[in-house]
Amino acid sequence: MKLKPIIEEMRNFCPSFEQRVYGIGSFSQLSESVSTESLPAAFVLPVSESPEDPATSSRYRQKVTFNFAVILMVSNTEDEQGLTAWEQADDLKKELFRAILGCDDAKAGKDWIQFEGLSILEINRAALTIQLDFSCEYEINDEDTRHGADIDRLGRFLRMYTDVDVIAEKGHPDGRIEAKVLIDLEKTK
Repeated sequence: MKLKPIIEEMRNFCPSFEQRVYGIGSFSQLSESVSTESLPAAFVLPVSESPEDPATSSRYRQKVTFNFAVILMVSNTEDEQGLTAWEQADDLKKELFRAILGCDDAKAGKDWIQFEGLSILEINRAALTIQLDFSCEYEINDEDTRHGADIDRLGRFLRMYTDVDVIAEKGHPDGRIEAKVLIDLEKTK
């Protein structure tokens, strides 16, 4: 699943971040000495994908749960106990919920986004860093697979020829063809 649309939604609907919503590349370059002027900030990161077993049918179908995290960093310089930082993080969490919870993208084939949990990653004198976990489901189908491409290359099923061997007295076919059948699907429409 692509994370750029989530980042864009957060930039549009979470004014407190003042556009400071970034992806995985920015998070990996984050130094330990974060400037408090650049906070609050958020980072959207992929976490994991958990597939179910594929559905057994002539077509490929498999549901996948995509898990991603939003890392929130808020300044922790206003008070020694960190209460202001937690209050600000809680307000940011509510903005984030309004921006992405229940959001779906039917065109992309993914289900709505839901909240999975919160954990504190780090707290120091400069910043409070928390992780909010989210998930959504999507489906892999024939259009996305080699199986589907192979079926598409077969073309339309137009007619079928078959030989009929009637079951003999001993309960199995005797090897003698009693009838030949042509089923023309174009004529039977």
